[in-house]
Amino acid sequence: MSNDTLRACSLTRKLIEEEEGVYLAQMMMVNKNIRKLELEGNKLGPRTAREFSHVLKVNKNLQFLDLENNSLTTDGDDPTGLISFIQALKNNDSLLSLNVANNRLDETIGKAFEECMAVNRTLN
Repeated sequence: MSNDTLRACSLTRKLIEEEEGVYLAQMMMVNKNIRKLELEGNKLGPRTAREFSHVLKVNKNLQFLDLENNSLTTDGDDPTGLISFIQALKNNDSLLSLNVANNRLDETIGKAFEECMAVNRTLN
């Protein structure tokens, strides 16, 4: 398999809890193979989002990340992890696709994404 081949890891709807999400993010800090990570429909929250902000700073191989239908803001009560994640996106130039739909995001998160997209030119 060549280095250009997309290597995907699908962990959708596996009932992955916040603690496991944090561990997954920590593993992605050193993983050089996975380019597409699908975590849709789990129970990931603000701590996972915060850990993935660190991933975005060091992992230059991750190109596609699907975090749809989780609880990244704990139903809007704790946006801090996702705010850290969005701030890290500003300096990330390897992620091409991000899905955070159905996470009960509010206007604050929307504005943070808007500011991020003014700087990040690689995301679709």
